[in-house]
Amino acid sequence: MNSSRLQIIFFIFLGLIVSSFTFTLFNLSPISGLLTLFSGGFGSFNALAQTFVMSTPLLIIGVGLAVPFQAKFWNIGAQGQFILGEIFATWVGLELASSLPPLVVILVSVAFGFVGGALWAIPPTLMKLYAGANEIITTLMMNFVAVYLLTYLLAGPMEGAEAKMVHAPSSAPLPAADLLPHIGTLSVGIFLAIAIALILYVILKRTNFGYELMLIGQSLDNARYSGVTVKRNILLSMIISGGIAGIAGMIMVFGSTQALIPQFFSDVSTSFGYVGIAVAMISSLNPLAIIIISIFFGGILNGSYIMEAIYSTPIDVVISIYGILMFFTMIGILIDFSKYFRRKKVK
Repeated sequence: MNSSRLQIIFFIFLGLIVSSFTFTLFNLSPISGLLTLFSGGFGSFNALAQTFVMSTPLLIIGVGLAVPFQAKFWNIGAQGQFILGEIFATWVGLELASSLPPLVVILVSVAFGFVGGALWAIPPTLMKLYAGANEIITTLMMNFVAVYLLTYLLAGPMEGAEAKMVHAPSSAPLPAADLLPHIGTLSVGIFLAIAIALILYVILKRTNFGYELMLIGQSLDNARYSGVTVKRNILLSMIISGGIAGIAGMIMVFGSTQALIPQFFSDVSTSFGYVGIAVAMISSLNPLAIIIISIFFGGILNGSYIMEAIYSTPIDVVISIYGILMFFTMIGILIDFSKYFRRKKVK
């Protein structure tokens, strides 16, 4: 393990220690808080199974973001692409539920989830490639559009009959037969997520496409001189990234919520697109490392619900923990502290 990875790991644990002092606001010692947090996320098989549920969308979105990030094209719109994947997959799932076998419904829903996320990623990409618009701003703004589009659909065209009666916006529930199957208490979604990570690892590390993305990220001019078609590769990387975020949305609905539900900007439990950015960056865009980091963050989120039940700590505590962890981790990524401890060579 090289020094930079050791430095990142050190700052992750430093951030965890610092963030644990937020527990003192609720008359809880940092050690007790951390033990409860980790036991709630990893302390039993059932806790681990629920952690995998939480980490699945983080894992899928994180590896999807690693593709355009490799070319230094900053897709901040995974949250909107995730939502559009949910919308497309839920719509086709409800439409086909009574006419096709469950396996076919699931496969078609996966495909539609990919299409929904990919379509949402294309407009800001074209705006960047052909009009020079800043992709950070345009992809971020698409998230707001997606949230309000979802709000509109759940208040009208896709609102379920039961939801309308109780004034709790959601779509009609998906038939139980069409939901993702489980192996014991584990949803197959986590296995699909790991498979996607492994496939993207091969694509990024072992194919010409991955090599060309790396060249683009290092230098646009050098990439063009090497014969790389920059615009095509960036557009393809964003289609893959958005589509994979859409698949994460499909898995969230078919494997967890079982219906399309509202999302809010302040809700960390559904803001997978934003946390996925940190997961990808912390993992140095390595899909194999993203598997580990996403499970780590999923465990923290799951453990926070246990803490809420035991100590009545608000879920907002986990937002502060996420923020502090990301802050310290980014310090470990962006600053090379080892150079301050190297001896200067004598001339």
